[in-house]
Amino acid sequence: MIKRLFLSALLFFFALNVAQAQGISGRVINNVGTPVEGSNVVLQSADSVFVDVVLTDSAGLFSFGQNMDQFRLVVHHMAYHSRELVCVTSFVGDVVLEPQENLLQELEIVAERPLVKVENGALAYDLELLTRDKVANNAYEALTKLPGVSENEGSLTLVGANSLAVIINGKPSTMSAEQVASLLKSTPVGRVEKVEVMYSAPPQYHVRGAALNIVLKRETQYSLQGELGGDYINRFDNKGGAHAFLRAATPKFAFDAMYNVSRISEVQDLDMVSLHTFGGVQHNIQQLQEIRGGLWKHNARASFEYNFNEKNNISFAYNYQTKTDAESSSTSVGNYQNSEQKKVVDSDHMHNFSLQAFTGIGLSLGVDYTMYKNHSTQQMDVTYLSDSTRLFMSQNAGQDIRSLHAYADQKHSFPGGWTLGYGASYRNSESNDYQMFDAASTLVGTNVEAALSEHTAEAYVSFGRQSPLGLSFSLSATAEYYKVNERERWTFYPQASLTYMRHPDHIFQSTFNVNKLYPSYWQMQSAVSYIDGYSELHNSPGLEPSKSYMFNANYILKQKYVFGLFCNYIDKFFAQAMYQSTDRLALIYQTHNWDYFSQSGIMAVLPYAPAKWFNTRATLVGFYMAQRCDNFFDISFEDKKFAASASLNNSFRVNDDLAFELNGWVQSPITQGTFTVRTMWSLSAGAKWNFAGGKGTLSCFYNDIFNSTLGEMVMDYKGQNLVHKNNMYTRNFTISLVYRFGGYRKKEAKEVDTSRFGH
Repeated sequence: MIKRLFLSALLFFFALNVAQAQGISGRVINNVGTPVEGSNVVLQSADSVFVDVVLTDSAGLFSFGQNMDQFRLVVHHMAYHSRELVCVTSFVGDVVLEPQENLLQELEIVAERPLVKVENGALAYDLELLTRDKVANNAYEALTKLPGVSENEGSLTLVGANSLAVIINGKPSTMSAEQVASLLKSTPVGRVEKVEVMYSAPPQYHVRGAALNIVLKRETQYSLQGELGGDYINRFDNKGGAHAFLRAATPKFAFDAMYNVSRISEVQDLDMVSLHTFGGVQHNIQQLQEIRGGLWKHNARASFEYNFNEKNNISFAYNYQTKTDAESSSTSVGNYQNSEQKKVVDSDHMHNFSLQAFTGIGLSLGVDYTMYKNHSTQQMDVTYLSDSTRLFMSQNAGQDIRSLHAYADQKHSFPGGWTLGYGASYRNSESNDYQMFDAASTLVGTNVEAALSEHTAEAYVSFGRQSPLGLSFSLSATAEYYKVNERERWTFYPQASLTYMRHPDHIFQSTFNVNKLYPSYWQMQSAVSYIDGYSELHNSPGLEPSKSYMFNANYILKQKYVFGLFCNYIDKFFAQAMYQSTDRLALIYQTHNWDYFSQSGIMAVLPYAPAKWFNTRATLVGFYMAQRCDNFFDISFEDKKFAASASLNNSFRVNDDLAFELNGWVQSPITQGTFTVRTMWSLSAGAKWNFAGGKGTLSCFYNDIFNSTLGEMVMDYKGQNLVHKNNMYTRNFTISLVYRFGGYRKKEAKEVDTSRFGH
């Protein structure tokens, strides 16, 4: 019934056949047709109230993310007479400036582009400008340079947010976070127009909570461009990769293709001392575990965009990822047990298809489909030193996933700055998981062969207003129907955002949202697997989604200084923690639903450029954490702690082609469940050299020079006593070479007058 209702809704949306505006844009030129770079273009409402301001680029181009039925543009440049225009269409075309008659000799005009702008309740960053003097070889690395964004164990995090989704061009994907990250690592920084940082994503994005929206550039002229690159990485051992990118565009269509191949290795040493109390006796268990692994990862993407006219377009994209020669081994040596384990991935590949359409009345439609398969075999030998018992394990495991997401969104604009939006979406995921132990295994495991069928249907409505007084707000409500196997529930999600911007030097922005976080499909299966002869990994059947409540407020001073306040509370928070079993000598890793987890704090982003050749940015965060779980095996835990972190990012520009980078980060001890992570810190340095007129870039980066990013984990709580030193060899040295070619733009040829030819 639910499927039929939402399919009917989608068919209704498809029946509406009109286009969506893509924002206000145009070009500033002088009286001889030369582009005017560095012009101030001020956007005002029809009654002359300030809305936004941008600078033109080297091609004289400017663009605003806003859509307005009628607006004013005021264009300033010290070498030209100012112009004021009243416009009624989003594509302004060429704005011609006349030169000043009396110009000062040797006048140097210095203009500083804003570090951050507020667009529709989001913090918008020009990623290419932000990383101009930094070592960032792809879009993913560039994201880690955003204020408040960092990478933690392969995942991106945002200060003050309990989770972070990454979406591309305003729409989510059925790909996993790891697969989206792999795609962005194959995407050149130059393909990204801007990044929107949202602490509360509006419902039309179909993700809840914090999100990064990667807006890719859309070419509206004849052009051909591409990029070739390769890198060498030393992280305990040698590895590297190569990538290629090509894009061709005309005013009607655009096609791009990219391919990336990289060698990835895993090197990790775990030095553990476990004082394990069992049967009234404390056992001193010491062991060193060495993990080694490697694989080849291939990523390919092809996309096609077609513009029916200025406001109507459709796009299709195909993404493919696969891992080959994937093997890992683990050796544990200690005074309790010795073990050897080997895992071989027989197949790991993903196909993703997405189709999007934008139409003129603010209607957007889309469908996204993913197929994923992973099959592996694993063997382990364990010898217990106390009685020379030897156990053997052999298992096959795998996961097959089919995931579909279809959505439709409609937005209307009304006089007085009012907007109304509504839409619907449907998700379906079918997951088949298995874990089968060979009959010859003497190490007893849990055989699992299970299927999960997950259905999620949503409908939302939102409205808002942009006031002439500089105050804008939006309110929305989303109703969700969720069903997994035979369990079903209804959930209501409110969302609100408020922005006050009477002047661009003083902007206040705040958001509130309610969100749900879901565990992975495999975590919800009833399975036990072995890390070694002492450590076990237990899954958690019956694991429930958690519900979060998040509030965030930011004050942006002079479009570069950001001061923030955040508060979030998560009910039924789920996380993995360690437990020393009281009925046998086993260290168990398991994910539980905690009673709650909360975090509140303040942050500040403080950029400073005392000279043209040097700029620095400090990010300071102070926060208070509270967590509680009354049902963690046979014990409970509760903890409250103040913590802080600070980072300093420095860039040194020698000239237009050579720049250096030096970054530092430190975080005070934090507690997660029953264990504490001690102080973590890192120091990194890099250099970047542009050559061949900016077409080529040679860069090097030394990350985590002292291998200190991961702190020591200590557990000393209610008889649980353990010290865990995790050395993941985060220190690595990278050399990257990139060459960009093309940049062709078709020149307009003068037409021959043939009006008087012929009979």
